[in-house]
Amino acid sequence: MKIALVHECVAGYHGSERVLAELAGVYPDAPIFVTACERGVLDGTPLAGRDLRTTWLDRLLRVPGLRGRHRLMLPLMPHAVETHDLRGFDVVISSHHAAAHGVLTRADQVHLSYCHSPARYAWDLVHEHVDPARAAPLKRAVLHRFRQWDQLAGRRVDAFAANSAAVARRVRKTYGKAATVIHPPVDTARFDPTREREDFYVVLGRLVPYKRAGVVVEAFNRMNAGGVPRRRLVVIGDGPLEKTLRRAAGPGVAFAGELDDAAVADHLQRCRALVFAAEEDFGMAPVEAMAAGAPVIALDRGGARETVIDGETGVWFAAAGTGPTADEVAAAVHRFEGSGVRRAAAGLNSHAASFGRAPFCRAVGGWVQDALRTFERNRPSD
Repeated sequence: MKIALVHECVAGYHGSERVLAELAGVYPDAPIFVTACERGVLDGTPLAGRDLRTTWLDRLLRVPGLRGRHRLMLPLMPHAVETHDLRGFDVVISSHHAAAHGVLTRADQVHLSYCHSPARYAWDLVHEHVDPARAAPLKRAVLHRFRQWDQLAGRRVDAFAANSAAVARRVRKTYGKAATVIHPPVDTARFDPTREREDFYVVLGRLVPYKRAGVVVEAFNRMNAGGVPRRRLVVIGDGPLEKTLRRAAGPGVAFAGELDDAAVADHLQRCRALVFAAEEDFGMAPVEAMAAGAPVIALDRGGARETVIDGETGVWFAAAGTGPTADEVAAAVHRFEGSGVRRAAAGLNSHAASFGRAPFCRAVGGWVQDALRTFERNRPSD
């Protein structure tokens, strides 16, 4: 049985690429089809040296002035994805958060799609990305056309898996299909939960609006107002909001920038807790924090509801509006400091291990086998 893997444009080695690396480990002989890949971003990763096959979009993104501007290529992605030639394969597994699920397959081929989420900037977060009162009509029209293609592409998939129950609900709403929930793999084994804790909190992730690091910074500003800072916050990550956040940060808030895996692990192994204010599809950072023995103060939406146990491994906080406020984050920190969590570091690490690499690989293997059996049962007789 010949298997092909399909992924989006590769612009870095982030969460979806880590999932792709695990899929590639399960199917080591499978070539990987991507629309484009920025040079060098996979060096030193498990995907280095794999058979990576790109499209004409990859050549376009090498033109001076277009390098690194893959986000502008959304109108071209459906066409690029449909040019992947998959005729020689029995099973196609796509890793999808934008357009990879839109590949063309024959009726006798099985197409399975692991969905990180239907493209949120085109669906449930469209108004956060595109202000309906100010956006150019062309931009709105592009997203409208993409949504039409996206739904049609979803109909071509034989079976979906989703990285969380929250994403499974989006898959059903967007594509009208059920999805098997398979939580993504987190490398929990690389953390040491026995390190001595220090008195600082951590925010971890890209500094972009939906991650809501600014709300956490403002919460710590308010808690530290009027005197010597009593609470320290370390912000790990970079992104377009970094300069704005640095200007807004008060005493007690420090910026570490983008750190390598070892440095991130070091901070999580020493911090008092991770503060996680984003509504993520799944969210690997809370699982990594728990693997490192750190509790998580998390917004009770999205994937965090499936990974963080309120009162046991962390503290949930609700948001009255579309997103949390600084006062809501501050109240959650106060609650955590007052009551703590019931599980010690070893218990946090044990809970995180249920979201590790081995459970993911077993679940993927079972999902693929179940889908193949279903496909064979429904195959029309000659």
